Amino acid sequence: MNEEVVWDKIGENYKSEIFSVLHEDKHGIVKKSILKHKSKNKISVDFGCGVGHALPYLSSSFKEVLAIDISRKLLKQIRNRNYANVKLAKMDLAKKKLKVPKADFAYCCNVAICDDNKKNYQILKNVMHSLNKGGTAVIVLPSFESASNTLYHMLKLYKADKIKINRIPKDELDPEQNTLKQIAEGIHFIDNHPTKHYHLQEIYTLFNHKNYSIEAIEKVEYNWKTEITDPPKTLNEPFPWDWMVEIKRIK
Repeated sequence: MNEEVVWDKIGENYKSEIFSVLHEDKHGIVKKSILKHKSKNKISVDFGCGVGHALPYLSSSFKEVLAIDISRKLLKQIRNRNYANVKLAKMDLAKKKLKVPKADFAYCCNVAICDDNKKNYQILKNVMHSLNKGGTAVIVLPSFESASNTLYHMLKLYKADKIKINRIPKDELDPEQNTLKQIAEGIHFIDNHPTKHYHLQEIYTLFNHKNYSIEAIEKVEYNWKTEITDPPKTLNEPFPWDWMVEIKRIK
């Protein structure tokens, strides 16, 4: 899959097609994490900035921000906003030995989510390597546990409507959509797009490194309406969530 072509194609429809974590975050966990590290003496990088949902917070919190994306069309939308302290760069974040200036803070929100885990893991490695000693990265990743929980509740709702599993519409549950290999690799389909989701144990394994410290792993919760059309009022916790990981470079 050519990621540049995909994101350029989304282009002007980005806001309507792409889920905004910062806007849907029930408790403002991600925003709080950004602001916790604010400093007008620090440099930050926004990995996979898209149309810049995080830039109002990053640009007001740090001395300088480097916003990186693979799509020229998305970067163009940011350029039109004329942030005084934001520099833009077009890069493929999955490239080995990515040439990014060292930063004190890195933000990467639902970027390492393609159906190729080699690319996903390389993106996360590049984010971590961009940090100065003592620097922090805030990384948001789709939760496989949450996707499984949503599927479980969806099956319960169909059962309550006396609809058998084999009668569920394929746009809701297509038994031929996922291969066993994809399931093993954490690939879950969202609107027919194969999307990488992360197990909690996988997160510990990915970021458990002698040069880094996992400072926090938290749930970024969303309303059930983001997953299920007209969810019943009885559908409460656990709400759908992404994982937010806070990583500090210690060496």
